[in-house]
Amino acid sequence: MWNTFFLLLLTFLLLNLNGVLTLRKDKIQRQKSPIIRHKILVQNGNSSSNVNFRDLKRHGRQNKIINIPNHWEKNPYLFQTYNEPDLHHLMPALSNGFLGTTAKNDSVYVNGLFNGAKEKSHRVRVPSMTAVNVYFSIYTDNDISTYHFDCRRGVYIIERKNNEAHITQRFYVHRRLKNIIVNEIRVELLTRSAIMIETDNVTMLDLSQTSTTVSPLTANQYSYYVQRNNPENILYEQRVQKAPTTIQRNELNDGIYYLQATIPDTELPNKRQKQIHTYYTNIPSKFVIYPNTTVKTFHFIQSIDSDNFRAKNAYEEALRMIQQDPNSLYVSHVTSWEEIWQKSGIAMISENTYTDSNQESFKLAQRLYASFYNLYSSLPSNIDTQFYGLSPSGLAYGGLKREYFNNSPITQSSFNRQISEGYGGHVMYTQELWILPLISMFNHDMSRTIINSRLRRGLNTDHMNVYEQAKIHADQEGFDGLRYPWEQGDYGVDVSATEDARKSKIHTSADISFGIRCFLRATHSKEFVLQSVTSEASVRGEDFINQIAEYWSDRFKLDSITNQYEIKGVSFGEKPQSREINNDIFTNYIGSLTMDTYKYALRVTDRNPYDARNAELIREYDQIINKVRLPYDNLKQLYLEYDNFNSQQNEEAWAPYLNYPLGKHLTYTQKKILYDSYAMQLQPEGKSLLAYSSFLVGYSELNEEKKAQDYLSRMSNHFSEPFMIMSEYPNSNSNLNHHNTFNYLPGYAAFASSFIAGFCGVRYRDFQLDLVYPSEQFRDYQTQALSPQFPVFKQPTLSTESWNITGLLYRGNKLDIIYNLRAKSVEIRNRRANDQSGPVDDMLEILVYEGTEKVVKPLRIGDVVTIGLSTELWNYAPKKNRLQKNHYSNNMHILASIYPVQYNKHLLKASNSSNRLNISFLFITFVMSIFYKLNI
Repeated sequence: MWNTFFLLLLTFLLLNLNGVLTLRKDKIQRQKSPIIRHKILVQNGNSSSNVNFRDLKRHGRQNKIINIPNHWEKNPYLFQTYNEPDLHHLMPALSNGFLGTTAKNDSVYVNGLFNGAKEKSHRVRVPSMTAVNVYFSIYTDNDISTYHFDCRRGVYIIERKNNEAHITQRFYVHRRLKNIIVNEIRVELLTRSAIMIETDNVTMLDLSQTSTTVSPLTANQYSYYVQRNNPENILYEQRVQKAPTTIQRNELNDGIYYLQATIPDTELPNKRQKQIHTYYTNIPSKFVIYPNTTVKTFHFIQSIDSDNFRAKNAYEEALRMIQQDPNSLYVSHVTSWEEIWQKSGIAMISENTYTDSNQESFKLAQRLYASFYNLYSSLPSNIDTQFYGLSPSGLAYGGLKREYFNNSPITQSSFNRQISEGYGGHVMYTQELWILPLISMFNHDMSRTIINSRLRRGLNTDHMNVYEQAKIHADQEGFDGLRYPWEQGDYGVDVSATEDARKSKIHTSADISFGIRCFLRATHSKEFVLQSVTSEASVRGEDFINQIAEYWSDRFKLDSITNQYEIKGVSFGEKPQSREINNDIFTNYIGSLTMDTYKYALRVTDRNPYDARNAELIREYDQIINKVRLPYDNLKQLYLEYDNFNSQQNEEAWAPYLNYPLGKHLTYTQKKILYDSYAMQLQPEGKSLLAYSSFLVGYSELNEEKKAQDYLSRMSNHFSEPFMIMSEYPNSNSNLNHHNTFNYLPGYAAFASSFIAGFCGVRYRDFQLDLVYPSEQFRDYQTQALSPQFPVFKQPTLSTESWNITGLLYRGNKLDIIYNLRAKSVEIRNRRANDQSGPVDDMLEILVYEGTEKVVKPLRIGDVVTIGLSTELWNYAPKKNRLQKNHYSNNMHILASIYPVQYNKHLLKASNSSNRLNISFLFITFVMSIFYKLNI
């Protein structure tokens, strides 16, 4: 038996040894191939059109379309595909709050650099000298290309592989060195064959139009180039800053080049022209990697600034980091991004729900991650007083559209907003109405930066700060206070493209006040209210808020017939309007909120708004608030968009904003009629994305799950795969390429915030943080009185059973909320948030319901509170304290309220008294049991 066993084992070993020898022989034969087998063609991104820039100089080679599902790694922050999008609009945005571009684009945009006077203002396209593509020049069936966008690390990665080599490219805008753009190319030889790299510099600069010839070996010699087919006609001066050494040329470094240009036009006349300074690593014409080098990494770096000194220093620092450690530049970038994610928060779907049978759960997680990434990447990491603000498309857009380059230069008659991308890079009302409330939940430093953008001075010393410009704007209209423009560019003047927008779209300052109120609800920052908001404008927070309120108190006029405060002659919605209307309901309501916000700011600092100092002003504000006209149809019980409203005349719906995001108290009936009436007005292919957010939250509150899911799906249709790029119009729209706005930041914010409000039930109130949900039993259309029976928790319908919010900030605390429908529980954790500005108030409590009893539990740092969702719930309206009554419609119920201890001291005493009674009862029971045993 043993002999047979050993014989079989020996036969097995001999067979395997023969296979190894055969494999080794084949390997040796392959190594006898020619020295140079492939060329790798390196070329810059597309320069003159937005059509399929991947096909540039591929010698007619067609793309190999691989029918494999995208996102094969189930990481929600990693977007993967085998087929790169054809349009640069659908490529991921790479930004750091100062520079912005899309991956492999030939243009870069810079915070604060605009060209054009007044309504002609738009961002300047700065040539990108790092937009380099790498391809195998000899295409074979073994070539495989994969494309990855890692939004956790803010890097776009391309991997190309065949039998000869493995190439990895990493594009990123450095998170810590704000002036730096990097393209890393790593080539790994898989055989003993040499590889030749050829380069082809195709940029937005017309390199053929030069007045001198620059040798790469001659320093400080000048050439002049113009942007190709660009009506801006910016002339770039180029020189070799430093000639390369022999070693540097061997390292694929053709010296340090410098470009400088002067921006010709300023928004206001007689202002100092800004300049562009950029240093970059020039790309040599060709290079060969020999077999003695298995792996080679090359860095193409570009530094950009309006100041030459800053641009040069940033470039030199990046070079020093590479010389010390070739990987240090990338590590520094990734570390900075990780610090942002640790400091900030996110709403996310739990990873255990990512299954092949539940793809929608994974896509929802990706959309949420993409939303938070694009918002965080558009903002500086720390408080920045020189940040110009968030345009609807962030820093990756804002220049003239490419199709306009071949047309005639800009003229007054031909210019309109449609020829510039992303609203010209201008700041609009959406920054405060949609983005600031969401950012205030997760990162207070970024929130302060957004607020500072309405007070900052600018890059040049001759700037008047935008705060002072807002005072001038209000004064020119004959009113006190602050009136911010519809579109804000460089100097704070109104750079809107239409007369209608400049004259009649007036609610921007009220949106700013609303955003500040959301910030104060999350932070309760007394420092913001009492001290100067920024050194650029010596104004305290409460004065800033009150000056906005003063403008609106002047705008409202008491009508002698209706005895209501009205505003006449305004414009409705976002689209240009041919006529003015009276009493736009959104404008009137948010305008009245500015005065209530000032009262709230006084309460934040523990002051009574009605004390002797403020009583007269506050009573004047109260009179306007209580009598403001909100058009209402008593017969239909419907709030109207404006006086004499006809639904057939409009494609937008703003009246539902009263409920969300503005938070006006509505009864169940009013809310039901409001959303049902205006739902018919929304057009699936129209400008309805932000309205969908309100409808999602509204129908969630009305407990109409299918409709809420429908609006979630409608918002999801605005994301384009594989990199989840959101557009203002849905991606099925025929105007996708021409009139759409891509990387639409307000849409990202609306999507994430409506998920948090609609499916997580999070509501920030003036003095508490609530988790609210609709009642299962409240289904009748008509308003009902609250039943003595306790309503049952209604679970929201999603494509997943588990999701969470991490890093939700409230008064310096960082809360994690974990929803688990399978376990029927909500878990709330409190962890330290000492990396945020402002003090930490660790004296939090949470009021929850267990059965028919209300229970107060501590929620200090390190505490965890679990709420069972099968428990019966009831709303709580405590008296004699600062907790607010149930402000929500009569079918909504509060699951839990989080608040500081000092706002509910009597409850704390009651809880302690109850605890003392429980201890006394246990002690008496123990004594009686001992006495009973002794008697026995």
